Amino acid sequence: MNHRSLTIAAALILTLPFSAAAQHDHGKSTTPTAKESPAKKSPSALMPAEGATIKILTPTKGQTFKGDKVEISYKLTKGKRGHHAHAYVDGELMGMFESDKGTLNGLKSGKHVLELRVVANDHTTELDASDKVEFTVK
Repeated sequence: MNHRSLTIAAALILTLPFSAAAQHDHGKSTTPTAKESPAKKSPSALMPAEGATIKILTPTKGQTFKGDKVEISYKLTKGKRGHHAHAYVDGELMGMFESDKGTLNGLKSGKHVLELRVVANDHTTELDASDKVEFTVK
């Protein structure tokens, strides 16, 4: 693993709350961390999808939710390297999901963009396979 990958992995470990890792296998997210510098990947860091795809089923475009929890569901095709999905809300990592559904917790009122990215089993290698949808929390 090169220095940049180690740095990104360390940043993800430090910015994710302990319960996110504990809930990883349960298809659940956790309450977001305080506004620290969000872990983001530049498009150049994405690896080839190699047959992996992801499609967000819920929420649907423009859907409105009451409260701070949003149920998500998606269809993941793993391809050669895909293993699970990372959920980003407004560019901030909010959860990791191995099942085809889960819950995002602690969302503030307003419009948000959910992006799901296919990730390899090393938990850091994101593939060039993602889907986005805009929704609102009231």
